[in-house]
Amino acid sequence: MKLFAIALTLVCVLLMFFVKREYKLAIMFMSSILLSLVTLPFKGITASIVLSLGFFLSEMPYIHGHWRRIRKSIILPFIILVTVAFLTAVIASPHLHNISALGFFGLSELLAKQMALVYSFLALRRCRSLQPVLMVTFISLLLMTLVGIVNYVMGYSFFVEEFIDDSYEFIRASRFRVQATFNNPFNYGYMCVLLAILHLYGYMQKMEGRTMFAIAQACCLFGVFTCNCRTILFCYLVCALVYAMAVIKDAKLKLGVLTASLLLGVVFVILVPMGRKMLLNILSIFDPTAVSDGSSLSMRMTQLATVIYYISDSVLFGKGVHFFEEDLGWDNGSGLEVDTDLFGLEGIYLNLLLERGVVGFALFLATMLLIID
Repeated sequence: MKLFAIALTLVCVLLMFFVKREYKLAIMFMSSILLSLVTLPFKGITASIVLSLGFFLSEMPYIHGHWRRIRKSIILPFIILVTVAFLTAVIASPHLHNISALGFFGLSELLAKQMALVYSFLALRRCRSLQPVLMVTFISLLLMTLVGIVNYVMGYSFFVEEFIDDSYEFIRASRFRVQATFNNPFNYGYMCVLLAILHLYGYMQKMEGRTMFAIAQACCLFGVFTCNCRTILFCYLVCALVYAMAVIKDAKLKLGVLTASLLLGVVFVILVPMGRKMLLNILSIFDPTAVSDGSSLSMRMTQLATVIYYISDSVLFGKGVHFFEEDLGWDNGSGLEVDTDLFGLEGIYLNLLLERGVVGFALFLATMLLIID
């Protein structure tokens, strides 16, 4: 399976030079769903990195046309912000002051991660440009869900074990979680939330039929529940409500949908025992005394306090990229860690504060606000 996945990745890279932009984006989306664990046999280059590089190189002949579009859009200040954040991280981190580390960080952080929004902007020039993405992600979602169902029945992910020799076995944990095609169950859950919103948009724009929409939503719900993460369920409910409020323009209809949603939620919680259990499980996220498989609000406050302690002498720029993995021994997970108070460092804001300081965190927030605006 590993060899097949690598071959598929290389074929997809070649396709970048022959297919239309919207199909390039669809291929990259597919790789995020099914090929997140694939690493090519040279210097740890992942599928997402090599596909992003393929997209970038294939679009170089059209750079002048792209620039004309970018300079008149919100994408230009976005590129400036992420470039400043990247350069700041490089200058402040001692782990990036060599060619090899700098090159890999540039590919993985800037090219494959931060520039993803730019690729979408270039590929989705019209509403109908999303059609290939919807079709490809639907097929990928079916395959991911099939792997997830097998994972749920067998108690472990054969798919993950094919790619990672020392993958964590959640069947031995106090709370079993389905991983499907991801090493981290949270990533599986977040992908399901994203795909649920994407296909809801596609259905509302009449780009996919009712049957396809229903199957997609059922697959996403399966992932949201079986990844067994309270935060994912909370995000799913909040994202669905926020999306509905953003799409509906009429103020009275918006208020009606909001009221109806809240009433249905109350009825569901009162009349259905599983609903009450689900609500209490979600609300326990905010309970400082609640513990779920080692995770609690008090633990997160301990993490924040520990991060503040570490950056007390470098508040502006933090301790540098890779400080958490290399200096504190979390490169291969818990077991060799220097400081157990970090508990794996849950939350991107904690990682940004620790490794990039207040400046890096502020730049990240600025990019998020720019996108939302």
